[in-house]
Amino acid sequence: MAIELENEIELTDEMIEEARALEGTPVRIEQWNHEATLDTIRHYAWGVGDNNPLYCDEEYAAKGPYGTIIAPPTFLHSIHSGAMGLGMRGLQPIYAGTLWKFFDIVRRGDRFRADSKIGPIKVLEGTTAKRMVIQTLLTDYVREADGAIVATSEGRTFRIPRGKAAGGLSYQPREAKEWTREELEAIQEEAVAEPVRGAEPRYWEDVEVGEQLPRLVKGPIDLQTMTGYYAGLIGSPSMKSVEMRWLYRWRGLNQPELLPNNYDPSFYTELKSPGLGHIDPKTASEVGMPGAYGNGAQKAGWMGHIILNWMSDVGQMVELETRLQRPDIFGDVVYIYATVTDKPEPGKVELSIETINHEGTKTATGRAVVVLPQR
Repeated sequence: MAIELENEIELTDEMIEEARALEGTPVRIEQWNHEATLDTIRHYAWGVGDNNPLYCDEEYAAKGPYGTIIAPPTFLHSIHSGAMGLGMRGLQPIYAGTLWKFFDIVRRGDRFRADSKIGPIKVLEGTTAKRMVIQTLLTDYVREADGAIVATSEGRTFRIPRGKAAGGLSYQPREAKEWTREELEAIQEEAVAEPVRGAEPRYWEDVEVGEQLPRLVKGPIDLQTMTGYYAGLIGSPSMKSVEMRWLYRWRGLNQPELLPNNYDPSFYTELKSPGLGHIDPKTASEVGMPGAYGNGAQKAGWMGHIILNWMSDVGQMVELETRLQRPDIFGDVVYIYATVTDKPEPGKVELSIETINHEGTKTATGRAVVVLPQR
């Protein structure tokens, strides 16, 4: 009898050593987007809830500092997510965060090649799972026109035993919050009033250490939120039409060399896609999550969004690091906060970022480095 989802497999020392031995191995990846077009940029930006005209309004962008549409830096997630889930059959891959370094702006018309190799692993102990592993994937995002590396990422993925395994993921189920009409209208009011610096430059001299950025509100998370995000970025290789799912499963069983190998072939051969927990509460429960949960790279895009709003059109993000701590589930409203922590040199500003849900639980932390113009 075929198993829909293998959820009783434990993490072993042998699995860890096999994964550790893969460090430095080049990987065969499957890009989602290859080119930064008007539509791929707009679909990604709208998918993370960013309506900045610099990313979607041709007339506005033509008058801006770059003379054309540009992409938010985390758009490169849509070229390749930087996720890693090779080996450790039956252990759930969950996005853990990314360390991004950006060396240039992504402009409309840029085509990219993502070159990846396997990075080191780290073994952790936790409260919601007894033992887990973080795998890393090191990726260069190469602009094809000139061979320049526009960005690098160290993508981090938790590998965690699922709910029925000894020591597996064990979040307590949490009911999706039901919001009143008045509460939803208050959330809408804050979201619509989101401050965007836009064409007015923010100068380095005017920034103060300790300054708090206007907070950003996201949610309530629901199927519509996830559908909008996946329209711009498929965050899981298993989010495919049924026909493509069957094809990829057949390849996993018969010709795994035809699959991208940053994920284990078993990820494709399970009859139930491990990624369905992002939209299906039953699958989320089998994995060990508290409910259907948001996508980690989506939250990373939110964490970049608050910085992009603040820094103005002429600011440049040069680093973004995100570390996920707890899942956001359907019904959650998530607030993004950021604070200026340092001005280490002229033009450069460092900021801390955190996400806190409506219950007051911190679900992610991060940091960013931006370069601002000087007077």
